[in-house]
Amino acid sequence: MIWLQSDEAQLMRDRMSTAERRDDAVFISLTRTATLSITTAGTIVTWQAVIDSGGDITASGSSITVPIAGYYLIQVIGALDSGNNVAGDIVDNGVTVCTMTAGTARDHKFSHNVVRFFKAGDVVQYRATTSGSNRTLQVTTEDSDSESPIFHMVLL
Repeated sequence: MIWLQSDEAQLMRDRMSTAERRDDAVFISLTRTATLSITTAGTIVTWQAVIDSGGDITASGSSITVPIAGYYLIQVIGALDSGNNVAGDIVDNGVTVCTMTAGTARDHKFSHNVVRFFKAGDVVQYRATTSGSNRTLQVTTEDSDSESPIFHMVLL
């Protein structure tokens, strides 16, 4: 039996099957391999493993170096041991340039998102701060429930 597809369905299938990541994409995805204490005074998160990267964006410890100027989307997702009130700061060359409040949080999970312009050579860091008491940033495998922590940065 042969299944026939409408012209629209065929066109959509062809588009989806040829979607690929561009070779010149500028991005990085980072994570940790161990839990981290997040304090009420704030903790700069040290990233321990690169999930994937491209376009000459680099990371060393807590620092991500921007290769070219442009607008970047940053997303940080994570989970705490308890509580869900965590704020996130973007630190650019040692200066706090953006503060994200508790963000989307549920069941100890959180997500911080921001779009910001960075210059070539800028060094970007992420600082997490809890309120009330210190918490522990959990480590959960990517693509599983409560994956944590993951830092994504991509040039738009």
